Amino acid sequence: KNIADAPKVAPMQPWAQALYIERQRRFLQDDPMYLNCKPPGGARQFQLPYGVQFIEDRDRKRIFVLIGSGNNNYRIIYTDGRRHAGQVGGDDDNPVYYGRSVAKWDGATLVADTKGFNEDFWFTNGGLPHTDQLRLIERFTRTDFDTLKYDVTVEDPGAYTRSWSSSNTLKWVAAEEQPRHLCQDNRP
Repeated sequence: KNIADAPKVAPMQPWAQALYIERQRRFLQDDPMYLNCKPPGGARQFQLPYGVQFIEDRDRKRIFVLIGSGNNNYRIIYTDGRRHAGQVGGDDDNPVYYGRSVAKWDGATLVADTKGFNEDFWFTNGGLPHTDQLRLIERFTRTDFDTLKYDVTVEDPGAYTRSWSSSNTLKWVAAEEQPRHLCQDNRP
């Protein structure tokens, strides 16, 4: 199941289904990323045309995910053993666009547990809704030199009737840098 097919597999609450249908009708007028230059957030960061780049900072035990669209935003995935907010020693619980990611390696797969999202972005290019209860379990596996497999399990009891999963495959483009893309606020 590809993340682009998520509307077919996402078991939405009735209010979420209605909002999704409305967003489909008003996509170009309402999309907060394109209209107001807000970061993509959630799984949407892996659906954008300008790609992503992973940079590992081994000394500080974190991975930067550089987003090629939307003013070159970035996300940090911590691999230093920290905990989520609400746990002793956890990060603060201020909700953010990319959530707060804590991760560990499971063999050759990076497994990130991400929560602490705000509600100011569309979860996917298609406008899937979410609430502040959104939690993603993301698995990043480099299946060969040129391929990164992204598997995500979505938990959000505020928007969905049960957890659900999807995946996407990203291809490496040799000898290319992420293009500079500056978002412009298109409000009148």
